[in-house]
Amino acid sequence: MLYERAILAVYEDFYRSDLLFPTEAEVVRVIYDCITREPGLWAEDEAAVDLDRLVTRTGRRVRRRRVAGVDDQATGVAITRSRHIYNRMLQTGWLDEASYGLRTTVEMPSGAMRLAEFLCALKEGGAEQLGGLVVEVRNAIRAVREKPADNALGLNKAAQDSARFGRYLRSVLAALREVDRQVLSSDTLADRLRHYFEDFVERVLLRDYTSISTTAHPYRHRRTILTSLDELEDSEIDLAAIADAYLEARLVPDGQAARDLVQEDLFRIRRVFERIEESFEAIQQHRSRLETRLRNVVRYAGRRTNFLQRSEQVLQHLDDALSQGADDFAIQGLIEPRMTVVAPDLLARPRGTRPEIVDAGLALPAPDPIREFRRQLEREYLDRLTVSPAKISRFLEGRVKPFGETTAAAMRIGTVDDFLAFEAIRMIVSGGVDPGSRLAKVLEGRFEFVASDEAVSNAWLDCGGFRVKRLDDSITVEVGHAA
Repeated sequence: MLYERAILAVYEDFYRSDLLFPTEAEVVRVIYDCITREPGLWAEDEAAVDLDRLVTRTGRRVRRRRVAGVDDQATGVAITRSRHIYNRMLQTGWLDEASYGLRTTVEMPSGAMRLAEFLCALKEGGAEQLGGLVVEVRNAIRAVREKPADNALGLNKAAQDSARFGRYLRSVLAALREVDRQVLSSDTLADRLRHYFEDFVERVLLRDYTSISTTAHPYRHRRTILTSLDELEDSEIDLAAIADAYLEARLVPDGQAARDLVQEDLFRIRRVFERIEESFEAIQQHRSRLETRLRNVVRYAGRRTNFLQRSEQVLQHLDDALSQGADDFAIQGLIEPRMTVVAPDLLARPRGTRPEIVDAGLALPAPDPIREFRRQLEREYLDRLTVSPAKISRFLEGRVKPFGETTAAAMRIGTVDDFLAFEAIRMIVSGGVDPGSRLAKVLEGRFEFVASDEAVSNAWLDCGGFRVKRLDDSITVEVGHAA
């Protein structure tokens, strides 16, 4: 514990917030102050005595400020112990000496600083500002959506903050469960009330639960965050820009790993904020159960006190009657009849023997001709709605002569199949079909489509016009549907 106090004191005084470069004497003085405040941490039988104060110097030596009436020998022992702790911190990697010319300063490595910051957070209670955390996630995703290349690293930070938020919700739930177990294992009423008010009310209800159920409630920004994630996932350009930024920042070794990390960050954020409702429901259930138990404990504690007050008078009267030699006692009032606590028909019945599994043939239902005919009609319907490249080719071959050209208005539409093929051609001309799709590749080289100002208006549809030019004289073979 003494080493922990010394490490935290050195970290808070020199390395936590200010850019200070302390010397060995300054660090030894801080350790000396820790020993002076709590001498019992070095040895249990160590008594507190008055010691000299240390004055910081620029070198490695420390100077005492003499105070009348102090123990000089105890001061020397405390200085020796402080230097011993300082050397142990150097040997174990908590501190490191660095020379700048003739000046030697004491530095704390990055790993040691992170661990010291974690110890400080544990000492301070680990209170989290969840409102700011959720707002940071929302703002980071919004900034990435607006400028993906410039703010891409904010997405990775938002994923880390979301995981931190999820861990905090889980810690609140774990704290409620721990309080529940402690209350159930308490032997006395005083222990139960102490666990309720110290652990549940002060440590969980007033701090953790309040921070997630008032102004910092994540439901305020949950929908905005999920909507922004949907927009990011639907934009391939934004995802590519974020992956390039990840690769440029050297978060990953190659482009594929960068794309995987982008998808992983998006999934981590979505997973946390989509499961908030389940976490809050579990927290609400545990909180309600603890509050109900607290209410019952207080209620029955009062009843227990009233019962003791009433029974005290009854026992006093009984003792007086026995002391007077009375043999018969008359009970005033009505006597309630005996009642069975558990009815015989509510008792659990013994489990019987399980029946053996016997091999038996499965009775398959006979084929239903109506069902088979319905399935055939469904297949034909789906096959008709699926416009294949062959159907479009046969439609165009019947409307455009080899090496000829025609307009959309001149194309005759006689059946539903013709209408579906014409609609597919119109989508190709308007850019609604990916140029790299199989449909576009099959028609490429055989037909050429050019949009025109001539409008198309017939009994089937009204749309913009286009021209089709046939570049060969080949014929598409019709293939029937294979049942």
